[in-house]
Formats: sequence, structure tokens, C-alpha cells
Amino acid sequence: MTGLKRGTVSLSHHDPAWADWAQETIRVLWEVFGDSAEDIQHIGSTAINGIKAKPIIDIAVGVESMEGLPLGRLTERGFQERHNRFSSNLLYVLETEELVRTHQVHILEYDSLQWHNYVDLRDYMNAFPEKAREYEALKIRLQKECNNVQTAYTDGKQGYMEHTLAEARAYAAGKEQD
Repeated sequence: MTGLKRGTVSLSHHDPAWADWAQETIRVLWEVFGDSAEDIQHIGSTAINGIKAKPIIDIAVGVESMEGLPLGRLTERGFQERHNRFSSNLLYVLETEELVRTHQVHILEYDSLQWHNYVDLRDYMNAFPEKAREYEALKIRLQKECNNVQTAYTDGKQGYMEHTLAEARAYAAGKEQD
């Protein structure tokens, strides 16, 4: 299953089809962005093996410049611009008329700190399944505590994410040394 009504919080068991849906979306995004994109990656909890996640496919599009992007072609493919409360990066979503969001596309500068946060966290969680299970446990607890309020769920992860992102960056730096 993929998709979640906007603003709600619900976790689904890991679905191996998420990776396939992400790859299909990445293919479409390469068609849209072409040479404007430096890299396009499946990120977020649906990209972490074996853990429960909100069933929304997150994709990061890394671009050299935020100027001159083919955003009209992106909207022609059904993506809608949304406000991103966490950063100045662009956020586009696929969402049904019933406000069920299936995909989120984060457009940001390639090789920026946020780009590395997305990719490094995913790689770290997949390299250390015990960290992924720890993250999953936090997500399950917050889902129960947040009363279906998306902002409370996201804000509840902030301290954990800051600590874990530092670990993920150290892990990535160590891999680059090898």
C-alpha cells in the first residue's frame, strides 16, 4: 500500500514494492529534470529496509542550481507544489483529489548538508539494522502519542534525528576514507 491522507499519521509494514515505485518515480523525474539534476535518490523511511513507515515515497532531486528548473514539466506530470515547513527546499507531491499523498519530491542543492542528511541517514540505517529498529520503535511510540497530528509526530523525532544524523555523517565520512 502507498498513500496517506494529508496531515495524518499512520505507519505501514515495510513493503518491498516501495522500492519499485520509487524507481519508477525516479525514472519519470530523470525525464523531467534531465541535465538539471545531478542525482535522484529514494530517501526517507520507505527507503530503509524492513521498518514500518508512513507509506509515502520520498525522493530527493539534487540539482546544481535552484534557478531555471523545469518545474512546469513537473506539474504537467501531476506533481503539485507544497509548502516545506522544514527548509527552503522545494517540495512537490503527488496527491489525489481526496488529499491522499503518495509521493513527496524534495528538490534541493546537490551536495548540500540536507542532501547528505537524506542520503547518509538512509545508508546508515540500512547498514545498521539495530539503528533502524530503534528508529522504528520511536516512530511507533510517537504515532501512539501524537493523536494523529503530523506536526507533533515530526517534532517528536527532532532530538533523535539530530543525534542520529551526527552518527550517520560520521559513518559516511568513514566510508569515504576507505
